[in-house]
Amino acid sequence: MLTEWGRKALKPIFEFIASIFEKLHITPNAITVLAFVLSLIVAYLIIIDQLLWAGILYFLGAGLDAIDGTLARRVGVRSNFGAFLDSTLDRFGESTVTGALIVWAALRGDMLGVFFAFTALVTSFMVSYTRARAEGLGYEAKVGFGSRVERFFIMVIALLFKQPIIGLALITLLAGITTIQRIYVVWKQAKAVMTED
Repeated sequence: MLTEWGRKALKPIFEFIASIFEKLHITPNAITVLAFVLSLIVAYLIIIDQLLWAGILYFLGAGLDAIDGTLARRVGVRSNFGAFLDSTLDRFGESTVTGALIVWAALRGDMLGVFFAFTALVTSFMVSYTRARAEGLGYEAKVGFGSRVERFFIMVIALLFKQPIIGLALITLLAGITTIQRIYVVWKQAKAVMTED
């Protein structure tokens, strides 16, 4: 829900940074890969309990991730593969960071933390899956406040304040509700189609 609003609000900044990358002849896919590499570094920092630095790098990585699409539009190289690579590495990076939090909590003997990290991982996956599956069937499922952008901001703030468990619990709640919302929305659309038939 906040995704479109955020993109519009930050568009001038994204355009400015993308123009710099364009002059440096850096490709959108290179930025996508760099953002993913940063997420791997974030995961490592989490495991060694450097949460503040993890939060800072996670924020920077997500900023890069938001710019690759803008750069692709500027240089006219938007492609299905680029979109596929971006979405795939986005999910891989997010899952890696959440997985690192499972390890972090386990090393501390925090079973509640392990639980919320695991549930955040599962529910976040379901948010993405329900939308992708719905769109594959010809339906729309963009509702909810548990999209990747919202989850990202929650986790960045949680890491910066060194309270990842609270962030994970909130992500679990929002992503779980969003999953249910999307199931309901698709059910309504499918029911409407059946009624028309």
